[in-house]
Amino acid sequence: MKNGDKTINKNSLKNSDKAINKNEKNQFNIGIRVKLIIGFAIPLVCTIIIGMVAYSLAASGMTRNYEDSMSKAMSMAVEYLDFGFQSAVSESEQLYYDTDLVKWATGSVYNEWTRQEIAEKVSVNLNVKQKGNGFVADMYIIPGNSLEVISTHDSDAKISGFYKDLEGKNEAACLQSLRGSWVGSHDYVDEVLSASYRDYSKDDYACSYIRPMTTKRACIVVDYSSNAIANILRNLGLGEGSISAFITADKRELLLRDDTIVKDSDFSFVQQSYYTEAMNETAATIIDYVTYNGQQYLFMLSKSYQNGSAICAMVPMNLVKESANSIRGITIFMVCVACLIALAVGIFIIVGIASIIKQISNKLEMVSSGDLTVSIRGRSDEFKMLVKSVSNMIKNSRNLIVQVLKTTENVSSSTQSLSNASEVLSNSNRQISVAVDEMDAGVGRQVQDAQNCLVQMDELSQCISSAVENVKKMDYITGNTKQVIASGISTMDDLSDKSANTTNITKNVTANIKNLKESLSQVEKFVEMINDIANETSLLALNASIEAARAGEAGKGFAVVAQSVSSLSDGTIEAANQIQGVMEQIKDYANDTVKVAAQAEVIVSKQSETVGNTIHVFGDMNEYLQSLVNEITDLDNIIKSMERHRNDTLSAIQSISAISEETAASVSTVNESLKEQITMVNNLHDSTLELKGRAKELTEAVNAFKI
Repeated sequence: MKNGDKTINKNSLKNSDKAINKNEKNQFNIGIRVKLIIGFAIPLVCTIIIGMVAYSLAASGMTRNYEDSMSKAMSMAVEYLDFGFQSAVSESEQLYYDTDLVKWATGSVYNEWTRQEIAEKVSVNLNVKQKGNGFVADMYIIPGNSLEVISTHDSDAKISGFYKDLEGKNEAACLQSLRGSWVGSHDYVDEVLSASYRDYSKDDYACSYIRPMTTKRACIVVDYSSNAIANILRNLGLGEGSISAFITADKRELLLRDDTIVKDSDFSFVQQSYYTEAMNETAATIIDYVTYNGQQYLFMLSKSYQNGSAICAMVPMNLVKESANSIRGITIFMVCVACLIALAVGIFIIVGIASIIKQISNKLEMVSSGDLTVSIRGRSDEFKMLVKSVSNMIKNSRNLIVQVLKTTENVSSSTQSLSNASEVLSNSNRQISVAVDEMDAGVGRQVQDAQNCLVQMDELSQCISSAVENVKKMDYITGNTKQVIASGISTMDDLSDKSANTTNITKNVTANIKNLKESLSQVEKFVEMINDIANETSLLALNASIEAARAGEAGKGFAVVAQSVSSLSDGTIEAANQIQGVMEQIKDYANDTVKVAAQAEVIVSKQSETVGNTIHVFGDMNEYLQSLVNEITDLDNIIKSMERHRNDTLSAIQSISAISEETAASVSTVNESLKEQITMVNNLHDSTLELKGRAKELTEAVNAFKI
């Protein structure tokens, strides 16, 4: 540039610096150091979150796995116990059906040697069963007072039977049923046995099965070993600090702490509410989380359906989550190491970046003051591209200033021509806007007319639809009417047939009455004949009486007969007269009936004629109705045709309305576009004026750079 020593306008530079400082104050300044720290911190935070999530998932998964495995172990332990219980019950069943033992217990064996032999045989059998079943601690057969107790505990000790002494004791409830019962303990039996057995202890068994013999003169007692059940609990492998127990149905408890049997303890599952709630549930295995002495435990309970007992266990949660805690420790250690490494690397990188940025910032500060002759020394690291880019920026800025000076001169001359052209374009747009407004108004009226026509066609459509519905109803009504008329014609045909039958019956009745009248005439002849016979009989009786009177004493018997015949003749005459009277009444009734039958015949004949006329009327109605149905069918076809034309017309009007609306929308859009174009032309004119001022200011500002 020729005038390279020119300086920038001071007022423009001050205004520019103020604007820059104001913008810097309005921004939230965050240094690159902070940004790098945040950049390093984000992966570390994500690593911490991942570690926490991994620990949570691992703890949750291990807890679920531990719960599942312990639940299966508890269920298998209970099944194993049930198997032992069932095997011992089966062995007691064998003793229950041993006939020799039953005879021995009932006292039906009177031979002392035989009783002794049976006792020894049963003792050997008990010992074999006890040795062969690891669950059984001891087995006893307790008979009455006359026999001795058979036991696997001490075969040398002699104890008299005390079965009858069990009445009234706690064991008596077990002896009421022949099926046997489970108990946690048998106190009276323990008292008797401990007096004879030196090493006998109630703690040696955890529960007992008592079953009476069939005759209820002896009972079988099977004690289940506490050590065998404790070994099952130990085999669960609950770990240090855990508590487990075997609890009978009558709440006797075998408690273990750290796999050791505890006789006297301040803790008991039976006294805990969560045990009671678990026993009340229907599930066979229950798992829950409880708190004991301020520490959280995993509580597990599995029920035995063989005898109502249950296995309980409580495991400290630190044992459950032990593996997860090791994962947490490793995660915390690795996160701390990563933080230290990231911090050291970050400090090293930040120091190097801060140094080069400071150098570049100083050079750019000189450039911002207008000195485009500065240079920046090169580097060999990643900032080499930045240094090169800044140097190219300064060089290009210098070239840009030269080009801007040339361009501003051309812009100044072009702005005047652009201002004149914008005025001409503005006037043209105003005229087009007026024409488009008139088109918009015309299209609006067309849309309104199409809408009104559409409304009227819709009303006409509704009327036609109503007419169609009415025609359908009329068709339905005429159909029903036709069916009713057909039914009436059928009914009248039946009535006509019945009237004909009635006429025939009336004629038959009239003929029968006439025949009856003729029969009555014949009966009258018979009555007259009877009267004649009676009169002649009376004359004969009279003659006989006269002859008897002539005969004197010899004719008295004949006179009596003549008297009787005369009396009979009189009675016959009287009866004939009565028959004659009745016949006269029957004849009168027959005459009346003949008259009535004749009248009925006339009425039935008229009725038949009326039925025929009615059938003819129904036929005419049916023909007229058929004609009406044909007319309604033709009307229905016409209305359907009108419906089709109505739909076509309605579709056409809707299409016209839609096109009109689209045209109106297009015209409105064009109108709006023209208005926006007018506004833009006005803005262009204003911008042209402003561009003139800015071009002048640009020339003055560019002259301030030193190139």
